Amino acid sequence: MRKITCKCESSFEAELPDAIDLDSEPERIGQIISGDFFAVSCPSCGTLLKPELRVRLSSKKSHLDVTVLPELDRLSVYRGKAEVPKGSELLVGYAELVERARILADGLDAEAVEILKYWLASKAEEDAPEAEILVAYAGLEAGKLTFHVRGLKDGEVAVLHLGRELYEKTQGEKPRTLRSEPFNRIFAGPYRSIRALEAELD
Repeated sequence: MRKITCKCESSFEAELPDAIDLDSEPERIGQIISGDFFAVSCPSCGTLLKPELRVRLSSKKSHLDVTVLPELDRLSVYRGKAEVPKGSELLVGYAELVERARILADGLDAEAVEILKYWLASKAEEDAPEAEILVAYAGLEAGKLTFHVRGLKDGEVAVLHLGRELYEKTQGEKPRTLRSEPFNRIFAGPYRSIRALEAELD
């Protein structure tokens, strides 16, 4: 049971687990992608709530072990103060959880996707050096990898498509890439995201 507080200031207990085995509950992937994950209704006012709670997800079949922290914990992660179980990868915020669920559902390599995100972010920053660029994997469309790029223009999201052959090339070169800068730093700790570089600017 987890304690939830609604905007109406009512608090209640909800049956939301702190750990989930995706091999025994594969339907959770679909819930994450659809936005129904951890959705509960407030018994007092009926408002549908989607709280961001710490949760650990695992799957032996997919060689997955991730601990998801709320977006509010991002600064603690950057400062190295977040508690992470040994051997568990870290995701920060449910937006990153949704992205990982899409990667799993599409049968892709999360590290290869992250490398592609870095190159896309680098290109976007060349075009808009003062912008705060955010790149996210958004799924497969007609066999191509789709990415959303935020920050180039206020209130707009750029949609980019990369061919499967580029993904496969990136995946094949991954062992060498991971030894090079800045990827040796991006993938060094439990938070294996291009956003880990933000910690160096904090």
